[in-house]
Amino acid sequence: MFAFVVAAVFLLLFGAGVLRDRRRFGNAVYLGLAVTFLGLGLLAGIDAAPPGISETVMVLVLLVLGLGPVVLAGLLCANGVKMVRKEGRRPANLLSLLAGLGMFGVMGLMAAAVVTHSRALGVIAVTTLLVVGYVSFLFLCFVGYAFLYGRMRIRRDADYVVVLGSGLIGGRRVPPLLASRLDRGRQVYETLAARGGDAPVLIASGGQGPDEELPESHAMADYLVERGFPAGAGGGAGRRPPPPGAKWG
Repeated sequence: MFAFVVAAVFLLLFGAGVLRDRRRFGNAVYLGLAVTFLGLGLLAGIDAAPPGISETVMVLVLLVLGLGPVVLAGLLCANGVKMVRKEGRRPANLLSLLAGLGMFGVMGLMAAAVVTHSRALGVIAVTTLLVVGYVSFLFLCFVGYAFLYGRMRIRRDADYVVVLGSGLIGGRRVPPLLASRLDRGRQVYETLAARGGDAPVLIASGGQGPDEELPESHAMADYLVERGFPAGAGGGAGRRPPPPGAKWG
């Protein structure tokens, strides 16, 4: 019963946070804690379930706890390899791969501590596991709330839709992840414009790094215009003026 009360409190905090500002990461943590305590409450009352159901649920929980980290580490590694292939070997693109390899390293450390019965190794393994568990919890909160956030309807009109830039491939080409971000921004723009009244301005925002031939905002604008987006409906924020006649600047 106590777990359900705590879950309800965190759920109320989540609802209040979404109403105040749905962009805050704290909302993701509240939602994650609400789901966690709800699950603990359901597991605590599993003994009252009909015969066969409690055993099935416990087996599923053990499978999730045992195979979940392995599957997550494998997915992180696979995503990291895909990032490197499509986005290049920048340090930021290696984070997913490094996180997956780190999780496998922690599993190996735990196995070594059990096999060798080393107390020092066990303390290191448990400490590392607690840190990884905390970070993994925050990561799952972020992913879960991001999934929910992307499906929240935009109830208010907006004057601007801002798409933030990222590094360019070859100094001038929009990478796949940035392209998906631009496509999402265009979708939001079209949703707001379809309501009637004054259409918002779609702003491509990004500066120019030392290894880039043009500002990211210009490459982003070119990407949109090449796919039929009207140049007069957007604006850009870069580090140098736009070419003559362009609407992005």
